[in-house]
Amino acid sequence: MIRKIILFGIIILVLVLLLVRILSGTGSKKTEAAAVLKPVVPVEVYIARDTSMVYQLSTIGSLRANESVEIVSEISKKVIKVSLKEGSFVNRGDLLFKLDDAEIVTRINKLVIDEKLAATNEAREKAQLAKGGISQEHYDETQNHLNIIRAEIEILKVELAKTEIRAPFAGKIGLRNVSEGALLNPQMVLASLQDISMIKVDFSVPERYASDLKQGAWITFTTDYSTRIYKAVIEAVEPDVSEDTRTIPVRAVTVNTDLSLVPGATARVELDLKALVKKLFLPSAALIPSIKGYNVYLMKSGKAALQPVQTGIRTRLYVEVTDGLQKGDTVVVTNLLRIKPESLLKLVKMY
Repeated sequence: MIRKIILFGIIILVLVLLLVRILSGTGSKKTEAAAVLKPVVPVEVYIARDTSMVYQLSTIGSLRANESVEIVSEISKKVIKVSLKEGSFVNRGDLLFKLDDAEIVTRINKLVIDEKLAATNEAREKAQLAKGGISQEHYDETQNHLNIIRAEIEILKVELAKTEIRAPFAGKIGLRNVSEGALLNPQMVLASLQDISMIKVDFSVPERYASDLKQGAWITFTTDYSTRIYKAVIEAVEPDVSEDTRTIPVRAVTVNTDLSLVPGATARVELDLKALVKKLFLPSAALIPSIKGYNVYLMKSGKAALQPVQTGIRTRLYVEVTDGLQKGDTVVVTNLLRIKPESLLKLVKMY
C-alpha cells in the first residue's frame, strides 16, 4: 500500500515538472515572437528648442530686357536700304531702314514752288490792302491759301521722316525679317531691339508675404545656363494682389555689365524675408504628412509616440512648428517608414 502511494506521488511530481517545462517553453516562444514583431529601430533625433533663423522664399521668375521693342514701319513703302547689322549694338537715333521717299520729296518740291508764288501774291495784295485797293476779305483768302500750302508741306515732312526708321534707344538688334526691295505694311515686324545693359527680374510671391516685401531689398537668383549667383535689387512691387493667382508681382533689376544674362531665361529667385526669433524649428525630414495635416514621432522612454503638429514658415531645410511640440521634445528624424506607434527605438545620434 505504501509502495503504491509513493509511486503515485512520483507520477504526480513528474507530471507537474512536465507541465512547468511546457509552460516555460510557451512563454519563451511568446517572448521570441514579441521580439520578432517589435524589432528595435535605430534612429537619429532632433531636440526641439528655440531657434533664431532668417527664412528664405524660393520662387521662379523670368528675365526681361530693360527696354524692348519690335521695329515696325508706320507707312506702307518699299525698303530701299537696310543699314543695320544683325546682332549688333546701335545708338539712339541710328538709321536702321530707309524707305522709298521719291513720291513724297516730289510733292514737297511742288508745294515749295506753290508756296513761293502764294507768298508773292500775299505780299502784293497786302500792299494793295494798305492802299484800300482790295477788300479785307479778298486778302484773307490769299493769306489762307498760303497757310494751307505751308501746312501741307509740314505734313509731307512728317511723312518724309517716317521713311527713315531709326533706333528709339540704344540696344542690341536681333534678326531682321525683311530685305531691300520688300514692300512694308504697318503690321510687319522688321526686327527687334533690346536694351540689355540692365536686366529686369519679374517674379511673384504669395500674398501672405505682402508685408515683407520692401523696395530696395536685395534678392539672389540663378539661371539654368550658369552656376553663377546673381544679385538684384527690388525696384517695384505691385500694389494689389492678383485675383487669379493670389500672388503679388515683383520686379527687381540688376546691371548686366558682361551681358551674360539673356532676356526670356528662367530665374530661380531666393528672397530673404525676415528673421524669426525664439521659434521652434524642426528639420523638414521629420514631418509625416497625413490627411489632417502633419505628424511627427517623439521618442519617449525608448518608444515611438505619434504627435500631430501645426506648421508655419518653411525655410530650405527647416519648418516652423507653431503647435504640438514643447521645448526639449525628442523628435525622430530618420527611419520614419520603419516606425509605428509604440515601436522600440534605439538612439544612434542626437542633434
